[in-house]
Amino acid sequence: MKGEVEAAVVSIRENTQEGTARINLRWEGTHQISDFALDKLGKVLNSEGETEHSGWAIVELPVQASVGKVLPLLKEAK
Repeated sequence: MKGEVEAAVVSIRENTQEGTARINLRWEGTHQISDFALDKLGKVLNSEGETEHSGWAIVELPVQASVGKVLPLLKEAK
């Protein structure tokens, strides 16, 4: 991760019965999960912050991410 400008995918749990995956993210700095380009993961159905530096997104399968992928900040969040 590049300091406070990216969020990293730390885990992916697929739920094939529901056709979704839960993607856990981690970042540095004072950001909300909505500050990051979650659309790069695929079709996001829901997302929520868990702690000051982590959160998750529920994404419709197929997921366009793998562990270690980084998501940039949205321009308006900088």
